[in-house]
Amino acid sequence: MNLPPPDAGLDIRFPHRHDRAFGYLKGLLLDGGLEPDEVISTEDVARALTISRAPVTDAIKRLVRDGFMTVIPQVGCRIDVPQPTEVGDFYRLFAKSEAVIIGLAAERRTAVQASTLESAIEDFDGHYANLKSRAAAGADFRALNRNRYEAIHNLAASRIAGELVANMWDRSDFYIRVAYGEFVYGAKVHESNQKICRAIIKGDAAVAMKETERYLLKVGKQTSETLAKNNRVAR
Repeated sequence: MNLPPPDAGLDIRFPHRHDRAFGYLKGLLLDGGLEPDEVISTEDVARALTISRAPVTDAIKRLVRDGFMTVIPQVGCRIDVPQPTEVGDFYRLFAKSEAVIIGLAAERRTAVQASTLESAIEDFDGHYANLKSRAAAGADFRALNRNRYEAIHNLAASRIAGELVANMWDRSDFYIRVAYGEFVYGAKVHESNQKICRAIIKGDAAVAMKETERYLLKVGKQTSETLAKNNRVAR
């Protein structure tokens, strides 16, 4: 399989070859380039990145562990196909877990951090407004959304719990991208994120948690239904 060339700057972002291979493959999964049920080999990836197979093997093991690929002996690795029911179940867990971190952020943010978040929201809103007029902006919307939640997770000051929940972000982004063809970030989701940020600034954990759970459950329901409608089922 001929894989696309890596983005410019991949070597700078990931100086170690195994991290570079992981970042390259994850980018194709989350932003497009690898589709469910496609099969790739370590040779395909090594050729695209001009590196040896060993770091690619390490990267693939990580993606298998994270639930994105399945190894097929003597063949290669198949990209997993999200099952609508399982995706719905995932979002039920994700919504509860993310809400806990959001609640911690609201409870623990300092006055200085609240002020910093308030300034950051203006930047996020400005970027969102600019992206709305652009076609095929899924990857940039995903980066914007990720930056917002990384900032919020930092306020929670709960490294272990935060890392566990942050590991779910990639799955969510992958399911959305597969369902809709690219990562989508609509006006309703943006409004929910604004409401969550305002609640965190006010220190209102109850509102922040409730809105987080509400909107993620809705995203999960819509994503699951769209996958089913698109007939994205395993063979």
